[in-house]
Amino acid sequence: MKDIAEATLITVLLLVGFCGPVSSQEPPTKLQSVDTDTPAKFAGLITFAYYEKIEEAEKFYTEIMGLEKSYHRPRTRVFQITPTAALGLMDLNAVEDVELKDKAAGFSFIVADVEGVDKWATYLKSKGVDILVEPSDGTRTPVRSVHFLDTDGYDIEIFAWLPDAQMIKK
Repeated sequence: MKDIAEATLITVLLLVGFCGPVSSQEPPTKLQSVDTDTPAKFAGLITFAYYEKIEEAEKFYTEIMGLEKSYHRPRTRVFQITPTAALGLMDLNAVEDVELKDKAAGFSFIVADVEGVDKWATYLKSKGVDILVEPSDGTRTPVRSVHFLDTDGYDIEIFAWLPDAQMIKK
C-alpha cells in the first residue's frame, strides 16, 4: 500500500470539534469572521465524494463513524458533522458521465485532543476497520493522527492539533 506521506491527498477539514486553547491563540478550526466584500457569509460546508457501493458507505458512516443522516435521495446522502459542516455521498451508479480514475482525496475529522485520536483508533479496530497508519505525531504538521480507508477506498484521517502547535496570530 502507498505510503500516505507520498500519496496525493486533498484534505478537507471537517469540523468535528476544536482543540481548546493553544497558548493564547485560537485553534484554526474556530470559525472566524472576516471582513470581506462578498455578497453573503458562508453558513456551512458540504464536501461530496462519489461511491460505487453507496449502501456500504452509508452503513460505514452511520454505524462505524456515528454520523447522523440529514438528507436522503436516490443519488445523494448527506451526514451532519457539526451544525455547519457535512459530508455528502453521491451514488456513482446514479450519476451519468462521471468517471473516477482514483481515490486521490480524503477527509480529515478533527477531535478536541490527542487522546481522542488514540480512542478512535481503538474503537475502529474493535469494529474491524483496518488501520492504514497507526496513531502518530506528525513530522511535517503539528498533529496526532490515525489513517484508515472507508468502504470505497477514500483516505480518512482523524486528527488533533498537538498542544504546542504554532497557530497563526491575528
